[in-house]
Amino acid sequence: MTSYKDADVTDPLWRPGGTTTTGAALRDADRADEPERTILLPRISTDPVDDLVERVRPQLTRVVDALQVAAALEADGHTDRAAQVEYGYSDVFVLASEVFRRMGPTSPVVDEARTSPTTGRGRWDDLRTISHGLLYVLPSAAFPAVLAAVGRPGLVLGLILAGTLGWIYSGVIAYSAYRLLGLGRPRSASRLLRTAALTAPLLGTVAGGAVLPYGGLSLATMMVFQLAYQLASTLLIFYRRELWLALAMIPAFLFGGIYLVSAGPTQQRWAVGAAAVGVLATLAAALWVTQTAARAEEPAARDPLWPEAPALLGVAGYGLCSAALLFHAQAPYLLGRLDIAAAAVPLILSMGFVEWRTSLFWANAVALARHTHEPHGFVVGVWRMIGREVTACLAVPAVLGAALLAGLFHAGMLSAAGVVMTAAHVALAGAYYLAFLLVGRGRYGWLCLSMAVVIVLHTGVGALLGVAPLLGQDGRALADTSLYLGSVVLLQALFALGLVPVIGQVRHYR
Repeated sequence: MTSYKDADVTDPLWRPGGTTTTGAALRDADRADEPERTILLPRISTDPVDDLVERVRPQLTRVVDALQVAAALEADGHTDRAAQVEYGYSDVFVLASEVFRRMGPTSPVVDEARTSPTTGRGRWDDLRTISHGLLYVLPSAAFPAVLAAVGRPGLVLGLILAGTLGWIYSGVIAYSAYRLLGLGRPRSASRLLRTAALTAPLLGTVAGGAVLPYGGLSLATMMVFQLAYQLASTLLIFYRRELWLALAMIPAFLFGGIYLVSAGPTQQRWAVGAAAVGVLATLAAALWVTQTAARAEEPAARDPLWPEAPALLGVAGYGLCSAALLFHAQAPYLLGRLDIAAAAVPLILSMGFVEWRTSLFWANAVALARHTHEPHGFVVGVWRMIGREVTACLAVPAVLGAALLAGLFHAGMLSAAGVVMTAAHVALAGAYYLAFLLVGRGRYGWLCLSMAVVIVLHTGVGALLGVAPLLGQDGRALADTSLYLGSVVLLQALFALGLVPVIGQVRHYR
């Protein structure tokens, strides 16, 4: 196609058709034996990809594959929609491949990232993260003795209220502290964590006061200790003092186990006392560990120290929805169905493993980006890696769940509803792996929306079928737990769908 935009249309010698007629040609036009001479205007490129190539060429002088081009385009704000509308390519990766092809050969360079040795993670770091599951379970051994001392009135309400508040508070505080640490503000992070640990009992007191008419002073006291432990353990894990946390709670675990074997007034008092001392020791250790960081020097603040309100709301919403996802299904069975209530144990034990596998995702994705030269190959590789990791995160709680079910069967307490509920919590481990990846991409809105959808579906469909114990319906537990299992599987699909737009963006791994 010939462009006319540079032609002088006021020139009387110009005429349409892309030809320019000279004066000599006009004089010879009457000669029938000589053809008209035409000169074609030079072709002007109208392909926007050529312009894009020239724009990005200065910043891609060391490019070695199409993935680096894709990373640069994504960082420059190019999206799949822009690739389709502006350039006519299906997505950014296809556009990047074409840009890389048109750029031609580049000067040979040494890819330092490929040749430099990787430091890797220490074996202790891996074991430390995996141990988190055990740390989450340690206090649970003392729960039966504590619950027997508190009594049944208002117990479920107190547990859920304190657990939800602790989940939200610890999540927001940890997020803010990690951000301060990333800004080079260890002293500010330490002060924030210490303030949170000290105010947690006050928050527990306020929450306990709200449930005084339902459970009395003993329930309110339990809520104070519960919130204090959640914040103190968050602080110790933040500073990688998992061993201190374990040492503080092992006595409560041992005396709680003794009470389970031979329940009696004396064993109950020892178990409750060990739990209280363990919480106080955890709180003291948490405050002590902040001493060094509190004295650290900090530069003058250049960036805002506090996260923006949308980020904090996202973290708080994620904590609230996560608590609701677990508690709304467990609450009706906490006091009457041990086999269903215990179904969460395999999930809790395996959460350290899930955290560990999530922490390795970034390094594995970066390694994949270094060894993959085709953008679509990178996307396929990332999803294959996610599939393998989700499978592993399902396998570990599945093994633990099988051991739990075997113990319940041996004790004569196993039921079909307990089996299904255990399967649902095994599936939750895979869902939480995907959730952690979404958290890493800041997709809190999608996380909260997805969890809200499955909670409403589980409760709503159960209400229609008359099997929603949360709404006071005395339906079959097997039907309710089966609906919960289906909602968790749907949650996995929704989380995976939320990863599609962001997880394959190579700029995150370059």
